[in-house]
Amino acid sequence: MAKGKKHDEVNKASEEIKETEITGTKEADETKPETAGVKTDQGAESEEKTEQTAEAEEITKENEELEKKNEEIEALNNRLLRLQADYLNYKDRTEKEKLATYGDAVSAMICDLLPVIDNLERAIAAEVSESDPFKEGVVMVYNQLMGILGKKGLKEIEALNKPFDHNLHYGVAFEECEEFDDGIVIDVLQKGYTVNDRLIRPSMVRICKKS
Repeated sequence: MAKGKKHDEVNKASEEIKETEITGTKEADETKPETAGVKTDQGAESEEKTEQTAEAEEITKENEELEKKNEEIEALNNRLLRLQADYLNYKDRTEKEKLATYGDAVSAMICDLLPVIDNLERAIAAEVSESDPFKEGVVMVYNQLMGILGKKGLKEIEALNKPFDHNLHYGVAFEECEEFDDGIVIDVLQKGYTVNDRLIRPSMVRICKKS
């Protein structure tokens, strides 16, 4: 009887152990899917974050490239503007130099002709008949020459009865004269000329001086 009772107790303990193992196995099986589901959700979130990061990096890279291209375009535009400004400055400078060279050449040529003009004026002022054919020819040549030189910018300096101007007149003598005020030009010994407002020869004059 004692042996049978012990055998029953052993069988009962074995059954309890099996039930405990089965229960533990079921709980483990029920727990695993939940854990796996959690891990799957975390993996999806991680992949989504990775994709967003990659997109953000790509957008940043494109923005950097666009900014770099804009800087290059701006640098090229600035370079073009500088080249245009340099060209305009060069053009203006060459034009001024060309005009100055032309003006110097014209002034030099007219300076060489001033003695000829002086001699023609002396011939015209000679005491001969106004109807003399020779004098008429000289007057015609003189007027033609002065017309041509006038187109090139030649202009006679007005000196007679004008206040003395050391920038335009060359005083060679003083003379007492009651008719004019002190410092007035009373006689022109040699005409002075300008070419395009540039002095090429001052007027040689006598000046009134009060005692």
